[in-house]
Amino acid sequence: MTGSADEPKAQTPNDSLSFGRLGIRRAQLLKNLQHFVVAAELGSFHKAADRLAIVQSALSRRIGDLEAQLGGRLFEREPTGVRLTMAGAALLEDASRILREVDLAIRRFDLIDSGQVSLLRVGFNGAAMMFAPVPDGLQAFRSTNPTVELRLTPMLSEQAFQALAAGTIDLGLAYDLGYPHSLKSRQLVLDDLALALPEHHPLASRPKLVVEDLEGADFIGMDLAQSGLMAEKVALALHSRGVTIRVLMETGSTEATLSLVAAGLGIAFVNRSQAGRHPPNVIIRDVAGFSVPLPLKLFWREEIETPVLLRFAETLAAQFGTAGGVA
Repeated sequence: MTGSADEPKAQTPNDSLSFGRLGIRRAQLLKNLQHFVVAAELGSFHKAADRLAIVQSALSRRIGDLEAQLGGRLFEREPTGVRLTMAGAALLEDASRILREVDLAIRRFDLIDSGQVSLLRVGFNGAAMMFAPVPDGLQAFRSTNPTVELRLTPMLSEQAFQALAAGTIDLGLAYDLGYPHSLKSRQLVLDDLALALPEHHPLASRPKLVVEDLEGADFIGMDLAQSGLMAEKVALALHSRGVTIRVLMETGSTEATLSLVAAGLGIAFVNRSQAGRHPPNVIIRDVAGFSVPLPLKLFWREEIETPVLLRFAETLAAQFGTAGGVA
């Protein structure tokens, strides 16, 4: 029986050898970059060799190796020392940043490995920050857990589920739109969609809006590639009432959507939580007969559940008054 296309290929000795060689080349490159940065900052191979406690000929070989690896000259040799070429000056900026990141990664690893610091990676939907309990909860958690490093990354809800599956985040603060998953969760609040429209739009002056008022209206929609499930729920809610709209353009963020609404380019559905946090010439209105319930939840994978993770979930839930109730 032949293996399926999805089966991982067996690693051959040549693969292992290639990977090993690549690792050695990276290690050599990193060491060469360290020597390059010192030489560039001091402007002298002699002074750099003293700083690095190596002989000058060894440093010159390192720089020569680096130039050979990169395929270009890094220094102009002068009687009084060395001067960076234009390409060398550009590399100095990047190399300095890379070495700082490596140092930071090592220090962070040491702190986490020793138990002095815990790391919690949280992906969050930007609209969730419109709820005051979220930033309040973050502040409360940081004040009571000073040894926990919070790494916050904004992302759409669908992206949060992908990141959880990939293991690149530990917690997702996202809207539950019916994604299939086996995650543990805790609901914080129930949001919904409302209508954002320019203050001078013909519909803005109506005392009450009903979903039929939206028939044929020009809309700014959500990027289907990023928010396909949300767009699908909106379409189903409108279709159930026999309403058809025209989507003139799509955006990938609430901020961009509200900016286009403010410019008078269309109307849009946004989270009701945006009320009070939008451009001054935009109004947010409820639409009778239209509802897309949006449960805002914390999601995480059971196999990576830790006391720190649960404390974070409990702290945030307490700010919403929804402590307890893990699903």
